[in-house]
Amino acid sequence: MKSKIGIIGSGNIGWAIKKLLKNDYDLKIGDIKDGLDATSEEQVKKFLEGGEAVISAGPYAVNKTIAKVAADMGIGYLDLTEDVATTDYVKTLNSNSVLIPQCGLAPGAINICAAHLIEEFDEVDEVLMRVGALPKYTTNEMSYYLSWSTNGLINEYCNASDVIYEGSKAKVMPLEGMEKLIIEGKSYEAFNTSGGCASMCDTYEGKVQNLTYKTIRYPGHQAHMKFLFNDLSLKKNREVLENLFDKEVPRTTDDVVIFFVKVIGKIDGVLQEKTYCRKIQAQGKFSAIQITTAAGVCSVLDLYLQNKIKGKGLISQESISWEDFLKNKFGQIYR
Repeated sequence: MKSKIGIIGSGNIGWAIKKLLKNDYDLKIGDIKDGLDATSEEQVKKFLEGGEAVISAGPYAVNKTIAKVAADMGIGYLDLTEDVATTDYVKTLNSNSVLIPQCGLAPGAINICAAHLIEEFDEVDEVLMRVGALPKYTTNEMSYYLSWSTNGLINEYCNASDVIYEGSKAKVMPLEGMEKLIIEGKSYEAFNTSGGCASMCDTYEGKVQNLTYKTIRYPGHQAHMKFLFNDLSLKKNREVLENLFDKEVPRTTDDVVIFFVKVIGKIDGVLQEKTYCRKIQAQGKFSAIQITTAAGVCSVLDLYLQNKIKGKGLISQESISWEDFLKNKFGQIYR
């Protein structure tokens, strides 16, 4: 008998999750357009009855309710959120099952990969996690088209980023810390955004010297975002920003995801670096951001239901085996 899985949210990512899981699991899909109010504990509880796990693929604002109900019911909970406050709330819950927030691309797969590389070193000086979901072709001044949640994009551009600096946890401003990256001969820029470190700063404080997450964009993007968010102070009115982006910035499914992890440290007393870098293209009906995000959470769900993720309560991304993740039929997209 197939395991019963609830998916709340049927947008671009929810749709992709459903397509990937439909042959292996008995799925139940819920969305606001179908009449499900995911902020109502009563409605969420009714929706989840009889299920083994739920994936929240809706806006990050609904995750607290879904997580609380799942914890109370003792069923597995997984989400995709990059919102730090939401994850902090999930950490406070007690459950007889698992609570696995931040299961997408970044946070998500990027943290599992980084943790794997860290384990190969005796001493770690630098952990650099860099991810970008980029349009393959752009003609506008901001060098960017929308390929995922506008709400999530604005959230990570507005909130402070967690880092480890000289062994201690710290916070840095979003849209700052700009650096130049060259990957396979092509230039990019990367800058601070929130959420991508997941719980790694808690896990590795005092164990690594420096750990950062930054978003990759084409050169010039950051300057335009700083003008909108900071100079015009639109970060104080996110609704205006969201409406502006949704109305005036084109959407694209012709995208590419750049997935980049570099760790620098000592192995047997010798300073070395190890890098894991992939460019992941759109595949068939799936855009690159859809397939990478959906594959992340589907792989973790699969590993959990195969009993390869053990324990109860909060499960961090960095505690998940990268080798198991890559062997999984969903996670192999990251090979």
